Amino acid sequence: MAVFLYLVVTVLGALGAWLYAPVKHYVTILGIRPFEDPANVHGVETRFIPDTAACEDLEYHAPSGMLYTACAGDVEVARGWMPGADALERPDRPGFGSIVVINPTTLKSQKLSLQNFKGSFSTHGIGLYSPPSKPNLVYIYAVNHLPNPKWTPGSKTEEKAASQIELFIHTVGSSTAKHVRSIAHPMIRTPNDLLAISENEFLATNDHYYREGLLRSLEEMLRMSWTDLVHVRFDDKGVDAAVALNSISTNNGLGWGPNQQVIIGDAAGGYVYFASLPGAENRTMTVSHSIPIDCVVDNANFFTDPYAGIDGKDYSGYLMPGVADGLHFHSYYKDPALKAPLSGQVYYLPAVAGKDKNVDGKKLRKLIFKDDGHTIRSITTAAIVAIDPATNSGKREGWLFVTSVIGASMLATKIDFETALV
Repeated sequence: MAVFLYLVVTVLGALGAWLYAPVKHYVTILGIRPFEDPANVHGVETRFIPDTAACEDLEYHAPSGMLYTACAGDVEVARGWMPGADALERPDRPGFGSIVVINPTTLKSQKLSLQNFKGSFSTHGIGLYSPPSKPNLVYIYAVNHLPNPKWTPGSKTEEKAASQIELFIHTVGSSTAKHVRSIAHPMIRTPNDLLAISENEFLATNDHYYREGLLRSLEEMLRMSWTDLVHVRFDDKGVDAAVALNSISTNNGLGWGPNQQVIIGDAAGGYVYFASLPGAENRTMTVSHSIPIDCVVDNANFFTDPYAGIDGKDYSGYLMPGVADGLHFHSYYKDPALKAPLSGQVYYLPAVAGKDKNVDGKKLRKLIFKDDGHTIRSITTAAIVAIDPATNSGKREGWLFVTSVIGASMLATKIDFETALV
């Protein structure tokens, strides 16, 4: 009888913990999903984009209608050296990545030739800026996780990586990107993603305080706010940086929302945050609200429906992509066979959820893409590009592009808006 009562209490305790929303949310992000349908959720047609191996981030350039990404180009190299993924085993073998432009109509890619640039290029997040008067001129900010030349196996004070930001300038339609300068600052420690504000100003997230080891794991598990988001300005005289926000644990991806809203992903916590831009003098940011998402929230962004109103419907909304099995991410990422399946998901929120903090966004979120890790190994970014209904028999559809930091290639899957986004 005592054993039976013990089992009953144990089961009820576990069930109670599961039903307690914060606990349920956290264990779900870790990949414990006993009541979730295991079936994949894909679009009506799926294609793979050539020459897009290990592309962590993806940005849509509205003036040109093109997609830009930074790719390691070699999954095996990314497995051994990608500091943002706690892969620091091979500082002797850094990546020589590239910037790739993708045509969302033809689904073809073009690797840009990097002019005036020498050395390794270990890619991560990117950010784009085009002056309003010159929409075909693109300033491309890109994270570069360089190995630290001062580090040795016996170092106690030197980090393995000396990450910095590279700035390139590119003209839409050309095959080149010219390196303008490198941007380094003590406050840019563990950069993950970038949000380009102008040709000499950007935001950068430091995703962890500790790059590796037990303290990095504790930082994630205990939800410590040791990370920060920095506001960076630079000119010919130097680089100036200030902490704009330090209240979000494991802040990760950055994206633009409507009316210069800033979207921030809390990776390990599984939250998307909505904030304001820092002011010119008071360089701090204010968070409006946040919404829990049942996956690691990596590079969240906003889809602006260019054909809103054609049929009386506006499908604009937020995309939250990420890994669905946080518990196994690090070990599966480093699988020597490069086959361990890292499952991933993409959630969608209608625009009102980010604009109005009084709306219950949790009830409005919708899973629009899910993969068990066999079609694409992990998910780090997603972007929707709408198809013109005039060329698509009046149908409201679009291509959902999905990237992976450790995937063999980016994929595009065609989705029906009325089915997927409503």
